[in-house]
Amino acid sequence: MKKLSVLALLLAVCVAMLAGCSNEAAPVAEPTAEPTQPVSGLANAYAYVKTIYKNAAEVTAKDYQVVGSVPVGAETFEITWTVDVAEDVVAIVKGEDGMVTVDVNEASTEEVAYVLTASLTDGTETKTLSWNHVLPATMNVDGMTYAELVDMAYALEDGVTLEDSYRLFGTVTKIDTPWSADYKNITVTIAVAGCEDKPIMCYRLAGEGAETLAVGDQITVEGQFTNYKGTIEFNQGCQLIGKGEFVDQKALLKAAFALGEGASMDYPAVLTGTIVKIPTAWSADYKNITVDMEIDGQIVQCYRLSGEGADALAEGDVITVAGIIKNYKGTIEFDQGCKLVPNEEYHSVKNALSGYKLQDGEAQEVAKTITGTIATIDTAWSADYKNITVTIVVAGLEDYKIMCYRLAGEGAETLAVGDVITVNGILKNYKGTIEFDAGCQLVAK
Repeated sequence: MKKLSVLALLLAVCVAMLAGCSNEAAPVAEPTAEPTQPVSGLANAYAYVKTIYKNAAEVTAKDYQVVGSVPVGAETFEITWTVDVAEDVVAIVKGEDGMVTVDVNEASTEEVAYVLTASLTDGTETKTLSWNHVLPATMNVDGMTYAELVDMAYALEDGVTLEDSYRLFGTVTKIDTPWSADYKNITVTIAVAGCEDKPIMCYRLAGEGAETLAVGDQITVEGQFTNYKGTIEFNQGCQLIGKGEFVDQKALLKAAFALGEGASMDYPAVLTGTIVKIPTAWSADYKNITVDMEIDGQIVQCYRLSGEGADALAEGDVITVAGIIKNYKGTIEFDQGCKLVPNEEYHSVKNALSGYKLQDGEAQEVAKTITGTIATIDTAWSADYKNITVTIVVAGLEDYKIMCYRLAGEGAETLAVGDVITVNGILKNYKGTIEFDAGCQLVAK
């Protein structure tokens, strides 16, 4: 009995000891700190470029600049910028100031998606960043009529000013503020033919001859369109180009001088300029001549130019030429086969050639007016449907005929080969034939 009591006592002591041990915290080992790795200069440069361009605009209608290098401490990391499209679409140009210009073709007639990539290296490792961009199909001003420009201006919301400058030819209908000898400007209102209900104010118009302007003068004005409290106007700073018509050719010239060596435009074009040199005189055997013409300070050669009147050309003549423009070993020129056309037919020629930019199945959105000579009667007059189909040649350009499909209008029933007619309608490319679509109208005969 005593022995059992001792054992019970020992058991109680052991339990108490175990209980005390269970309430005592076990020792915890101190965590081992991982050594901190220093951030490399390349990583810092990469992070910097990523940060400053993380919100870059996707649509790039204008040229823009990016940094050419990134300094990190004592190191400088040069950036190699590249794009995945041809140089005539987007080019990379490094400036003397170290900045890099991404030069986009602002006269692009098609929307182009491209990727801009930045590459940085420390000699051992290379890091790259890429951005998806879109070059929009910009408005080809050279291909727009004055009426289209007026409609564009009238579509502006109150307070909006367009960045680019545009040119209009119109008639002065009002002198809003007379010429100021102190400020050297005048405010007039002009109306474009056919758009008399949409006047354009030329606010504080300046330029040679502006002081003598009067109601009834036909003038050409260039500037920025703005909607100022409901008034559609050329903004302050607009310029009088001159009395008479001076066609805006900037967009076409920009596209021409953006051509890479050996490249040609894939559509015909028309330009007006002044002859400054005759590199090759008229050839009676080959019936052509080569001349250089100056347009807005730039020289375009007209190689082996032919056409009525080409044999009598001289320096100082103002001429209009149509054909394919190319870059031949650095010379921007109209290729062999270019044609001299009458200056007064510039607009008809321009409108006709604009149809040759269309791809199969495409149609223009705005009606064009073209004057030409009937070359063929494709479908005779239908007394039932009151229309006729004819093909016209504009300014002698046999290679760029325009079909007038199901032409209607007063006098259409008597049309014959050789008639000179004026037609208005929508141009389209139907299986390779450039034509006025059904519904075109005979304007004059």
